[in-house]
Parts: sequence; C-alpha cells; structure tokens
Amino acid sequence: MTHTSYLPRLYECRTSAVRVLSVVATEFAQQTGDMAIDTRATTFVTGAAGFIGSELVKVLVARRHQVLGLTESVEAAQRVRRAGGVPVMGDLREPGRWQDEAAADWVFHLPPHASCGPRVTRRRAAAITRARVLMDEHLLAAVAAGATRRIVYVGDTSYYGATGPRPVTEDTPPQSSAWGRYLAPALDRLDGYVFAGLPIVAAFPGWVYGNGAWLQERVIEPIMTGRRVLLFGKTGPWLSPIHVHDCARALVHLAEHGRSAGRYFVVNSDAIRMHEFAGTFARLANRPLRVVRVPAMATRLVVGPLMAECLQADAVFSNIRLRGTGFRFVYPTLDQGLQQVLGALNEQ
Repeated sequence: MTHTSYLPRLYECRTSAVRVLSVVATEFAQQTGDMAIDTRATTFVTGAAGFIGSELVKVLVARRHQVLGLTESVEAAQRVRRAGGVPVMGDLREPGRWQDEAAADWVFHLPPHASCGPRVTRRRAAAITRARVLMDEHLLAAVAAGATRRIVYVGDTSYYGATGPRPVTEDTPPQSSAWGRYLAPALDRLDGYVFAGLPIVAAFPGWVYGNGAWLQERVIEPIMTGRRVLLFGKTGPWLSPIHVHDCARALVHLAEHGRSAGRYFVVNSDAIRMHEFAGTFARLANRPLRVVRVPAMATRLVVGPLMAECLQADAVFSNIRLRGTGFRFVYPTLDQGLQQVLGALNEQ
C-alpha cells in the first residue's frame, strides 16, 4: 500500500475547479538549462507534489528529463518547482487544458491517495471509487490521442488484500482488502486500456517510507521530541517496505525496462514487522522508544473498519519480477533506509 499516512484524505476535499494551465516557456528554459531536448524524454507526472511524486520528479530531472507535474494549488506548484519540474495547473477529475500536456513521451500516473484525514466510512470510500475511475478516464483518454511511449500506472497493494506471512507474486489472484475493494474498479479497467493499445506498466509499491509523510508524523517526530508512538497490536503485521527514493527509481526503471501490460510489485526483498519502523529508527537515532499500544480489538474504533484491516493484515509481496528486469536497490534494508532518513534530518 502506498501509504503517506494511515488515513486517506477524501478527494471531495480537494479543489474541484479546473485552473488555468501554467506552463511558461521562459520557466521551461530555466528548468532545462543545456538539456539535449531532442534526445531526452518529455515526462508528465500526476500527483507530482505528493510524497512519491516529488521524489519521482527529482529522479527524472536528475536524468535530464523535461518534467511536467500536474498540480491543483499554488502551494503544490511550488513543491513541483522545488523538485525541478514545471507545474501544470489542473484537476484530474475535470477535463481541461492540462490534457494538452499529458501526451508526453512518458506518463507516470500517481492518483492522489492517502493523507491525514477523518475516519473513512464506506460512503466516503465509494465516492473515492468514482473519483478514481474518472481520473483515469480523463488522463488516459488524453494520452490515447498522442504518441506516448510508456505509461507507468501506480496502483495499491491493498488490491491484492491480505497475503499471510509468505510473499505472493503479481500472478496471485487479487483478494482485495476492505479498502482495496474500493480501488479495484479502477484497477480492473487497466486490461481494457491495454487491449485498446495503451502501453501501460502497472507498479504496486509496498509501504513507502522516507523523510516525510506518515513516517515523519507517526514515528520521527514523536521519537525525536520524546512523545509516545502509537502502535497497533503487539507487533503489527508483516509487510513489505520500500524507501521512497528506491520507489521513484523503480518507477523510472519500469518505464524503460518493464513489459507493457506487466504488473510489478515495488518492494524490498525482506519483509518486516510494522513496529520495526519505530524500533529501528529509535535505535539508530539513539533515542528511547515510548509507545502507546492500541489493542487489536480497538483498532477498528480508532481508525475505522476500512483502514483497520490494512493495519492488521499481513501484506508481503515478492520483488522477483522487478529484480528480473535488472533493478537494484540503493536501500535494500530497513536499517539502510532509515540511516538515510536520519542523515537527512541531521543535515536540516
């Protein structure tokens, strides 16, 4: 699951109006410098201001791509600029002038996903389902009219549901979790888009962590300030983590080496217990770990029934197919990844 928090933000809370396209030629020149425009791909990224999206923009810019990032607000546009991309103002839920920029050489689709918010009811989740399908329709219809070479569609491992402690492969029939069932209608439509000729590669990141988002809020800040960390159950479920930088690198790698119509889990090789995030970070930071444990039976009361399953069920996935494409990790273990996070904190 591509968590940026334990609780998803409702799409209804996002701005609905389509804003004017904001791509200025002079800004593009400043961003690209002496880029060899004829030999480098143009790239369109949705969700470009998000936790994964902003890291993806940085990785692409480092490879001298021309990166256009779809954003809905001035604040989000500033984050895209800081990452090195050029913001395109628009809303995936509404057709607009942003669609003129979508048919780039490469397209990375990171639909808006989890963030801080209220308990997710089934009614709210159903609204998210409708919005997710609509977002895909608007983007992929725009891309279909162009000459896009590769589309990397970022899905959610909750689509596959609880796995047990042993890793499953991408060929395992999905048994969607309570939350995953609300994302399934959009993911189930991917085969139709592929059949229609769109060069889609589907990527399913595991628990994405790094210096920001849910890890910062739920683990880093409490530990560094001496507050208690909220933990669910005795040890938490088994899960497959991935550092945000490796996640972004893997998405770019799949654009180059992934098989069209293929599905790939983007995870480290070794599964961990959820509680290891807090325990390992506290050990590396040489700080005491103070916790508040929420009993398993009370988890549904704290986060609601949909997210409770995600926080309690094992979600372990195999990366054999990803590694088979030649991908190699910079942070293959949780220790190495959290050491990078701690180093980034010390540099701030």
